[in-house]
Amino acid sequence: MRAPAGRGRSQAAARGFGRGGRGQFADATPDVIEEVGELLHECEGELVCNLTHKKVPYFNGAILLQNKVIIGKVEEIFGPINAVKFTVKLSDGVMANSYKPGDKFYIGCDKLLPMERFTQPNSARSNTGRGGGGRGGRGGRGGRGRSSNSGGRATMGARGRGRGRGGRFAGRG
Repeated sequence: MRAPAGRGRSQAAARGFGRGGRGQFADATPDVIEEVGELLHECEGELVCNLTHKKVPYFNGAILLQNKVIIGKVEEIFGPINAVKFTVKLSDGVMANSYKPGDKFYIGCDKLLPMERFTQPNSARSNTGRGGGGRGGRGGRGGRGRSSNSGGRATMGARGRGRGRGGRFAGRG
């Protein structure tokens, strides 16, 4: 018989799945890496790098040296499309002044996004939006119908005041 999970700890946490869930390998070294950038300079303990790859790195994607040692993670991505830069927040124990301008950095191939994701953001997604698209969509703003100039509100025609917006009216008193 197993002992109870204990006070303040869920059964999932008692089985080893608490805080972080299963299947997260934050520091797993990728099998295949590609050059992603080169160091421009150090700034406030972080590295500022110029993007040399045609794709853009994920935020928090692990940055490695050529020998696959993880030195930090992508913190910020900035700059114009034709001159993208990114910063690397270094891991504990890694010093920014141990690298010199021009040093190359690497990333796992699975941690790169195509540039088109940023230059043409709507091409991959449908333009319907959340909840079925358009004004009103699923649920809308209430009312039984729409007139051509009401902007989505219920009409005040012969049928009364429309259906309302849900909830229960308990009166004013």
